[in-house]
Amino acid sequence: MGTARYIVRRLIFSAFLIIGVSIILFAMINAIGNPIEILLAERPGITDEIIESITQYYGLGGSVTDRYFTWLGAIIRFDFGTSIIYNLPVSEMLLTYGLETLKIQIPAILIALLVSVLISVLAATRQYSRIDFGVIAGAMVGHSLPGFLLGILLILLFSYWLGVLPSYGAYSTRNLLMDSMVIDGLWHMVLPVAMLAFFNTATLTLLLRASLVDVLRQDFITAARASGLPERRVVFGHALRNAFIPVLTYLGILFGLMLGTAPVTETVFTWPGLGALYIMAIQQLDYPLIMGATMIITFMLVTATLLTDIAYVIIDPRIRLA
Repeated sequence: MGTARYIVRRLIFSAFLIIGVSIILFAMINAIGNPIEILLAERPGITDEIIESITQYYGLGGSVTDRYFTWLGAIIRFDFGTSIIYNLPVSEMLLTYGLETLKIQIPAILIALLVSVLISVLAATRQYSRIDFGVIAGAMVGHSLPGFLLGILLILLFSYWLGVLPSYGAYSTRNLLMDSMVIDGLWHMVLPVAMLAFFNTATLTLLLRASLVDVLRQDFITAARASGLPERRVVFGHALRNAFIPVLTYLGILFGLMLGTAPVTETVFTWPGLGALYIMAIQQLDYPLIMGATMIITFMLVTATLLTDIAYVIIDPRIRLA
């Protein structure tokens, strides 16, 4: 009963949070003025009547309050309007480009999670050893290394020097690898996924290793070892579960921001994802596209945060929902 009440309360809070973000976003976008006038100001032959007609077509006329509530009602129906630059439905563009982003983000996060668990356990169970210091040093370097630099190094090594992997795009522009779109797509995913997984692994390793070292010093771990349990069961069955609680926060944010945290990767590898589309929309002042992408990212982040809080209780029943 307490869990259900907590979820309802958090859902209400999340709804108000999303509405608050929408108000701030709408106010900031409208503060720059009419994007149609800005985009067409210096084009010859554009009259005021044409600008007014295009403004009404994209729903940019009327008072700010009326436009906000019209837009809010539309996004509740997942209708984000029409892109000013591409003249395509924003919802279709977000779906198409968003799926391309998820193609590289989800495998990268899962790979990073698996590798970081193995490395963290190896380091934490051998604290102050050469392996531990090596893991910490490697994770610190990975956490500090600029993303674009790693991407360029991967392209130089595997695409330019070795010539075994493609350096750009989601698919081949001429001949598909083995005449298969699936295989060709997986072939193009290798470098972007490797870049994202590398940075996620570094951060997760630092968090999980520190948490695991602390948990392994707790009294219940000493009691578990004294009871004769195998070390593997003590570490993976008891210590790792408790050490994973602080990592959940980072994972929740990571999953929530999947669609908006890969612009560097998508730019380096010319990947047709939402991050690259978002940057182009901002550069070109594509009002509906900016609004739609921002609201989708906000919704995912709020949802992921809520699910993370609920997962805390599942992993550790000692945590009470307040």
